Parts: sequence; C-alpha cells; structure tokens
Amino acid sequence: MMASATANNNPFDYPLRLCESVAFILHGILGLCEPFTGCLRSAFQDNGAMPTWFWPLAGSILICVAIINFRGNDVVILMNQAYIAAFHMGGVLYHNSLGHHPASGVGPGMFVFLAFAVACMRAPIWMAFGGLMVCYVFAVGLAKVLVKPKAASDAGQSDESARLLRVD
Repeated sequence: MMASATANNNPFDYPLRLCESVAFILHGILGLCEPFTGCLRSAFQDNGAMPTWFWPLAGSILICVAIINFRGNDVVILMNQAYIAAFHMGGVLYHNSLGHHPASGVGPGMFVFLAFAVACMRAPIWMAFGGLMVCYVFAVGLAKVLVKPKAASDAGQSDESARLLRVD
C-alpha cells in the first residue's frame, strides 16, 4: 500500500524532486525559446530530426511537471515521475537514434534514475519497476514516431561536421 504524502518521511524525497524541478524549469525555458534561438537543435546537431513543434511543447510540459512535482498527493507525484521517466528515456533513445556518443545518454538517463528513486520512496519497488518498464515501452513507441534522423548532407551540412557526431 502506498504511503500518504504527509507520511512520507524519507529525507531524500523532497531534495530529489527539487533537483528535478530546477532542471526542468531551466530546460523548459530552453524548449520554449528554441524556435527563436535554435540552440537545442544546433547543440544536438539533430538536422531537423525532431518536429519543430516538439521543443516548445516539451518545454511547456516540463515547466508544468516542475510545478506539479510539489503537489502533496502520492498518485499525482507518481504519475509525474512516470512522465519524467518516459520523457527522459525518450531523450536517451533520441541521442542513440542520432548516432551520438553513448555517453550522451547519461544526462537524460540520470533523470530516469531520479524518477525511479522517487517512485521507490512512494510505492513498492515492484510497482516502481513495473511502471518503469511501461514507460520504456511508451518512450520507444514515441521515439519511433517522432525521431526521424536525417543525413548531414540532407540538412546541408558538410561531411566534416557529420564526422564529428560520433567519435567511437
């Protein structure tokens, strides 16, 4: 049985959710500004692999997730952690699909771990792990639909910049 929000005495619960939310506010602002700056697509060298509308939508949702992360209801927080895990597993798959170095998945993967840790503090571990597996299946499906890698030559990049994508 899940503990109520007021009975959650784990001293790591609030700090982990705070770390998530601070990062999501910052990343949300980057996503909202993406149509004007192009900083994410440029940094990730995705050559238009993601739909243009994705970045501001993801930014808006991340800001909402950051705020909802402090609601007192266990079910709301667990659903929030499920979204966090699915979104960031999608980030790992995004980098993998673009042929980035495997270490580029560590950033989004860290938030999958944080979401799993918070879920384990509020639900039995078997439930948290089962939820993580459902989130993974959801992330794989969305990544197949949304991420459409394009060759560097298709996007007008030189062969030199295409070789810089992956170094291993």
